[in-house]
Amino acid sequence: MINVAVIGASGYTGSELIRILLNHAEVDEIIPISRRFKGEKVSSLHRNLRGIFDRKFEDLKIDKIDSDVVFLATPHGTSMKIVPELIDRGMKIIDLSADFRLSKEIYEEFYQRHECPELIERAVYGLPELFREKIRGAELVANPGCYVTSVLLALLPLSKFEDKFNTEGIIIDSKSGTSGAGAKPSHFLHHPEVHDNLKPYSIIKHRHRPEMEFILSKIFKSVKIGFTPILMPLIRGILSNVYLFGHVDELETHYINYYENEFFVRIVKNATLKDVINTNFCDLSVHYDENVNRTIIISAIDNLIKGASGQAVQNMNIMLGIDEKLGLRMIGNHP
Repeated sequence: MINVAVIGASGYTGSELIRILLNHAEVDEIIPISRRFKGEKVSSLHRNLRGIFDRKFEDLKIDKIDSDVVFLATPHGTSMKIVPELIDRGMKIIDLSADFRLSKEIYEEFYQRHECPELIERAVYGLPELFREKIRGAELVANPGCYVTSVLLALLPLSKFEDKFNTEGIIIDSKSGTSGAGAKPSHFLHHPEVHDNLKPYSIIKHRHRPEMEFILSKIFKSVKIGFTPILMPLIRGILSNVYLFGHVDELETHYINYYENEFFVRIVKNATLKDVINTNFCDLSVHYDENVNRTIIISAIDNLIKGASGQAVQNMNIMLGIDEKLGLRMIGNHP
């Protein structure tokens, strides 16, 4: 059986980690760690867990943590202070922040100074559909960003046809629910500011764009992305429209074949949020607009599950050599 610690268990991704792990057949113990809420019941904050998980938040010092797997659901800049000691003590770590997703140079341009750059090279980028074999032997996995997950899964199958598309002019329009910004209240997320509204933000320079280009540069010879995120008046979900100029016949069939062994990626006729909310699935649909020779890939995920906590548990399963789908067979609602 597996013992797990969740550092940063008071946030939305921490809450989802606990909810998913409670339904994981191989997980025996979950230690919820939160300095701010130490001594309070987890279910007093995450009310969906009342009577199910009433354990109290702990404020364990790093040297007191003794778990098989540690999830870091912490703000950017925090994980890098924690990871070195955890690695030295032989624990497997899955970091949901950006601290180990990028090169030192890119991270410091878009975030802050990195305090342990020597560990960046030891981290494996946690997109199972691309790096599964590396994840199997990893000690430190950097869980991808939510927007990035939706976009990478949309673009990976096109690597075979790079010469048929303008990969230096990829345009991405992504719409996200408000939970993607975290649990901390802000004017930007205030209900009167969000309801009945669509709010573009970080229109030219969003932190997830360099992450997309950094990972895609490993499979494309050249890639440049224009990325615009838009906040929707919804709680959960990301819908990304990915536009490329170019065309390949039978592209939908290629996508079906590319992902035929990937349980969590589904090729559908029209990807929509409703079908993936509360699941670890990514739905993709492939379209061609011959009027302007434009290929459109629509990608839909739940930002808190496939875009964060669900993918983190999927990575844990791979790292431990157990069934990748354990704890993740959630089915979406209909209607």
